[in-house]
Amino acid sequence: MREIVSSTNEITPAWLTEVLQSRGLLKSSVSDADIEIIGEGVGLMGELARLRLSYADDEDLPPTMIAKTAIQSENIQVARILDFYNREVNFYNHYADLCGLNVPASYYGAVDQETYDCVLLMEDLGNVSPRDQVIGGSAEEAESAIKRIAGMHSRWWGKADDDWLYPMTSDAGAEPLQNMLYQPSVDPTIEKFREFLDDKSISLLKRVGDTFPEYWSRHMQGTDTFIHGDFRQDNMIYPENSLDAKIIDWQISGRGKSVFDITYFMCQSLPATLRRDIEKDLIQMYIDELNQHGVTDYSVDACWQDYRRMILGCLVYPVTVCGSLDLANERGRALAECMLERNLAAIDELNCAEFVQ
Repeated sequence: MREIVSSTNEITPAWLTEVLQSRGLLKSSVSDADIEIIGEGVGLMGELARLRLSYADDEDLPPTMIAKTAIQSENIQVARILDFYNREVNFYNHYADLCGLNVPASYYGAVDQETYDCVLLMEDLGNVSPRDQVIGGSAEEAESAIKRIAGMHSRWWGKADDDWLYPMTSDAGAEPLQNMLYQPSVDPTIEKFREFLDDKSISLLKRVGDTFPEYWSRHMQGTDTFIHGDFRQDNMIYPENSLDAKIIDWQISGRGKSVFDITYFMCQSLPATLRRDIEKDLIQMYIDELNQHGVTDYSVDACWQDYRRMILGCLVYPVTVCGSLDLANERGRALAECMLERNLAAIDELNCAEFVQ
């Protein structure tokens, strides 16, 4: 059986029949599959298509699915460096039903370890869009997000030890981030986004690259747990009249310090003025939620200091996006700008630069 297709264009009824039968989900066969490319030119790390399926007999499977395959651009080098595809497929195959968050159903997932082709068949959420990260989240959305991610963190607090889990906020995780992503992206970021940078921020970007492991892994006080790794507004699909968002895009999930998820969300998905007004309350809320789930070894003060340090660590995302990824559309450029501006504003307001003097 051919387990992997290299792009959404290679998906056929025969292939779908084989992989869905292999998972025990399909009794008859897929008789027809109409493929519609969606999100073209928007997604950075995967190709997406909507599959409209016909079955030879009555089936419990839905009439539509979303197929996600490896990106066919230079961006795949970033995916390889950090093993994005294995991480997402492993999440859906092992943790999705246990994480406690609202996530899309998954029907099939596999990665070719030689070619690094990848395919995921997932629940079709319909003609919906995530909240726009460029606009930024609201206070109510932020509170819901922090409460819910605290519940997930508590489930694996000190117990995230499966071999396939990528060591996210460790020295092993810091090295490729520093040497293969952050530092090669600094000068291109300065060149492409010079209008958003002054001499002080340029100096800071360079110093962060030189000392990256010091605050990414070596001085975090929290216990390791399972983390989403890309917990931001663009990866949250909200049902109508509900704050219980479906959380998507698990390509950067792994084992690490929980403070990363909450810091990344707060310093890059919230408008700077809102983040400034509610960040201390959100940290307190996060610790209260951990306590309610039985996690009592992480204090508000320790979390606050970890938060300040990790705001520097979070620079790896906007710097990598600004400096190394193909930003071939206006929305991608706008997202890169807001991530960089918000992250630098948080660093300045909380005097995070003291950690890299």
